[in-house]
Amino acid sequence: MKKKPAKPPVHRPVGRPPLDAADRKRILDATAEVFLEHGFERASTAEIARRARTSKQTLYQLFPSKAELFVAVIGSHTEQLFVRHNEYLASDKPPRVALGEMAYSILKLFTAPDFLSLYRILVAEAQNFPELARQLWLHSTVRGHALLAEYLRSRRIGGPDYRKTAPRFLSFVLGDYLVNVMLNPDLQLSDRALRARARQAVDDFLVLHPARGAKKA
Repeated sequence: MKKKPAKPPVHRPVGRPPLDAADRKRILDATAEVFLEHGFERASTAEIARRARTSKQTLYQLFPSKAELFVAVIGSHTEQLFVRHNEYLASDKPPRVALGEMAYSILKLFTAPDFLSLYRILVAEAQNFPELARQLWLHSTVRGHALLAEYLRSRRIGGPDYRKTAPRFLSFVLGDYLVNVMLNPDLQLSDRALRARARQAVDDFLVLHPARGAKKA
């Protein structure tokens, strides 16, 4: 009687399965609450785990340091600026329109109370926790510059060094506005004012770097 061939071993994934969207949102929402209430230095991972209804061990498996938790919280906000990148690359919108939408999104982000409070915490803690600032710079700022540079290159705006042109665009958009929102907690701008500022920033930027049409593949 012939023996049945042995079945190949089943390889099961090791460790905790990836977070689904609901779990990640629950943890990051709880993390944001604790950071906003206590700042970075005084925020307790035990309190974050308690509010997120998870264990500290699980929390550290997902985010090995408090800095990585903070980066993830900021990233949940900045990701909103990046999700439409491929859409803009493929779009036939005139650069003035696309850049205007980008500028408005950036201004809206820095108008959001929670994001602005987290950004103030980052600025206040950067000297004492340089690794935190470094991680956020790489995760959000450097990535944002790279994506924007890719779009500018595709439209031949501001070349040949598009990596330098991208931060220039952001300086036109934020400029004195960032200082004002950081130092003046009573500053309130209407949606109409934000859109007007976005349009003006794009107009000023394109005076120095006029669009020359999309680069053909």
